Amino acid sequence: MNIDNRYPVTASLFMLREIKQRQEKVNRGYQLLKRKTEALRIRGRQAAIELSATQAVLGHTLKEAYISLAAIKFTNGESNALVLENVGQAQVRVLRVPENISGVATVSLQAVEDSTASDALRYAGLGAGGHRTSEAKKAFREAVRILVKFASLRNTCLLLDEAIKSTLRKVNGIEKVIMPKLRNTENYIVMEMGEQEREEFHRLKMVKAKKNRKKSMLNVKRNPYGDPDSSCGISNNNSSMSIDCLTSIMCPNPEPLSSTTDSAGDGNLVCYPHYWDDDDLLF
Repeated sequence: MNIDNRYPVTASLFMLREIKQRQEKVNRGYQLLKRKTEALRIRGRQAAIELSATQAVLGHTLKEAYISLAAIKFTNGESNALVLENVGQAQVRVLRVPENISGVATVSLQAVEDSTASDALRYAGLGAGGHRTSEAKKAFREAVRILVKFASLRNTCLLLDEAIKSTLRKVNGIEKVIMPKLRNTENYIVMEMGEQEREEFHRLKMVKAKKNRKKSMLNVKRNPYGDPDSSCGISNNNSSMSIDCLTSIMCPNPEPLSSTTDSAGDGNLVCYPHYWDDDDLLF
C-alpha cells in the first residue's frame, strides 16, 4: 500500500478505533457541508431572480424619473444650482441589517425615510410647475429605494457565490483527499493486525511443538529400557523401544530421515538421530 495515500499510524486497536471515529466525524461534516451548499445555491438562485427583476424595474423607474426631470427643466428652466444650494439633511437613509444565510454573514441594505429631516425644497415650484416638481421628487425617491435594494441584492449574490465556491472546495477536499486516506489507513491497520495475529499464532504453534518434543525426550531419558506405564508403548519382553515411539520422538518429520535395513536382512527400520538444536526450529 502506498504510504503517501494514508496517514502514518501504528497498527493497533486504539488507532483503528480512532480512525473509525474520525471517519464518522468526517462523514457527518461532509453531509452538513453538502446540505449547506444546497441551501446556499437555493438562496443564491432566489437572490439572482430578485436581482434580475429589480434591475428591470430600476431601468423603468430611472427612465420615468429623468423624463420628469426633463419636464421640470422645460417648465422652470435649469434648477440644478438651486437644488444644490438648498440641500440640507438627507431625507432617505440607508439602514444596514445583518443577516445569516446558512452560516454566511451578509448585510441587507434598506432605504428608510427620515421624517425628522427638513425639506428645503418643500415650496419649490409654487409659482409655476409645482406639480411637475413633486412628481420628479417622488420618482427620484423611488429610484433611490430601488437602487439600494439592487445594491443589497448584488452584494448578497457576490457573497453567496464566494461562500458556495469555498464550501465546494471543502466538500471536494473531503471527498477526494481525506475520506480516501482514512479508508486506506483503516485497511492498512486491519491488514497489519491480521498479519500480526497470524505471526503470533505461528509462533505459539512452534513453541508448543518444541515443548512437546522436549517432554517426549525427557520421558525417553527417564524410561530407557521400557515401562509398562509408558505412553510410547515400550515392551518389557525384549527391553527395547518400539520403532513407532523412536520415530515419533527422534524423527518428528519422517520425510528428511533415511531408512535402511540391517546387514542380516531382518527388515527392521533404523531411524538415525538428528544433529541440530531444537532452538533452530524457531524462526
